[in-house]
Amino acid sequence: MPRRYFSIIDRYVSRELLLTWLAVTLVLMLILLSTTLARLLGKAAEGSLPPDTLLPLLLITSARYFILLVPLSLYLGVLLSFSRLYKDSEMAVMSACGIGFKRLYRPLFIVSVPIAMMMLILTLFVMPGISEKAQLLKAEIENRSELSGLEAGRFNASNDGNAIMFLEKQSDDGVQMENIFVHQKGKVSNSIETARTAKRFVDSHQRQFILFENGHQYEGQAGQSDYQIIEYEKHGIHVPENELVNQITRRDARSTIELWQSNKPADRAELQWRISVPLATLLMAILALPLSYTTPRKGRYAKLALAILIYLIYSNMLGIGETWVQQQKVPVWLGLWWAHGFVVMLITFWLIRRTGGFRRLLRSKIS
Repeated sequence: MPRRYFSIIDRYVSRELLLTWLAVTLVLMLILLSTTLARLLGKAAEGSLPPDTLLPLLLITSARYFILLVPLSLYLGVLLSFSRLYKDSEMAVMSACGIGFKRLYRPLFIVSVPIAMMMLILTLFVMPGISEKAQLLKAEIENRSELSGLEAGRFNASNDGNAIMFLEKQSDDGVQMENIFVHQKGKVSNSIETARTAKRFVDSHQRQFILFENGHQYEGQAGQSDYQIIEYEKHGIHVPENELVNQITRRDARSTIELWQSNKPADRAELQWRISVPLATLLMAILALPLSYTTPRKGRYAKLALAILIYLIYSNMLGIGETWVQQQKVPVWLGLWWAHGFVVMLITFWLIRRTGGFRRLLRSKIS
């Protein structure tokens, strides 16, 4: 739309809405990502998460957080923007200049409709790809060799719990190790192995080994005297590595076209949820305008608690509706639409209340 069709009020209110939305989104993202980063760093320090997967995991989590936070951030952004205009008496000045309440929906739609369209593209086409990458990365982490999680100065347990390894020092690249102690549990006897040095080794068939040098091996049963002591210069142990499973099993990683062609209730529920995210983005923005009404005495945060309560109820209703469709407790045609109908009724109620419809109806009955 050419710029001449935008009035000064349209540009001013639209800029206010856009900046507030971006600020709220940034704050919420920083809060969630800081918590996620601390959790991932803790797992990396424990050795349960390979360091090279830290950045991909953070990027994938950031993308998923952004998609899920946009409905809430736009809702709060619209609420806070118009509440500030009420608090600073700018809405009163606009009203005195002939700019009514309904006229404010024009700049609101200028901002909210493109954001809702963006969310439609993200949820239908981008989010499945992100979920697929997250699942593949998770499978890769779970199937990584146990050697990738070894840390110096601590006891490293194997995945099956039958072996414990301790190493005093390790090179930065993790190839060279010094002063190694290994305890393995066997079906008949246990073995203890110590070595001055060790290194990782990959043969021509890409099989991983750990090569001990200048060490001793003690094998036998505790409490018995028939221990075998072996002294060696070099001794290699094969470390098996599971194959990466590439099959996509999670429903949120399946393409939208695949869900559309499926008649399974669970697939239809997933499809309706993807459509519900951009729809909820637009509905919550529409609701935020009449809900934002306040007075200079009350301040811009007067309706914040009520707004958050409505959002929590709405989001829980969507989650319950998706579960009901999956469990076939409600028909697929009803799906999640009843939850959106709840918000439509709230919008109708607040619009009638804000425009004085109840007072006019009451006066008409009295007269």
